[in-house]
Amino acid sequence: MKNRLSTILIPTLITLTLSQPQAAALDSATPISSISDAARLYMEAVPLPTDSLKRVELLNKAEGILTKIIEGDPKSLEAYRKLLGVYLLKQDYTNSIRTVQEAITLSPNDPKLFITLAFLYEHSGEFEYAKAMLDEALNIAPDNKVAKDYKVVLEKKLKALLQSAKQATSAHSGADMSAHPLPSNSH
Repeated sequence: MKNRLSTILIPTLITLTLSQPQAAALDSATPISSISDAARLYMEAVPLPTDSLKRVELLNKAEGILTKIIEGDPKSLEAYRKLLGVYLLKQDYTNSIRTVQEAITLSPNDPKLFITLAFLYEHSGEFEYAKAMLDEALNIAPDNKVAKDYKVVLEKKLKALLQSAKQATSAHSGADMSAHPLPSNSH
C-alpha cells in the first residue's frame, strides 16, 4: 500500500508544481516568461544528483526568480506552485510548508494543496497535522481517492507509532525495575 500511495502522491506533487492553472495563464500581470524560466531551471535540476553544485545553483536561481515574482504579484498561485517544486527538490520542508500554506490562502478549495500539505507534515513528523489536512481535503472533495487512500495509510502509521510508543514505555519501565532493584532495608 505504501508503494502504491507513493506512486500516487509523487506524480500528484509533480503535477501540482508543474501545472499552469487557467487563472494564472489568463492573468496578464503574471510574467509567464519568468515563471517559464524558473520552470526550465527546475527541470534542468531534476535529473542532477542531489549533492551536485550545478543542481543547487539552478534551484537557487529558480527560487530567486519565483520569489521576485511573488513579491511583485503576491496572488500568483502559479509562482507559489513552482516555488513549492523548488523547495521539494531542495528537501526544504519548512519553506515547502510555508509556501503551500500561502497557496492555500489563494486557493482554499483545492484539495491537492491540502494533500500536499499533509504529505509535508507527515515527512516533518507532524502526523496529527497531516491527518487534519487530509480531513480538510476530504471536506472539500469527499470522493478524492488520493486523500482517502492516504488517510488510511496515515492512520495505520499513527496507530503503529502509538503501539510502538506503548511497547517502548512498557519495556523501559520493566527494564528500569530489573536494572535498578529497590534498595533493601536489611542493612
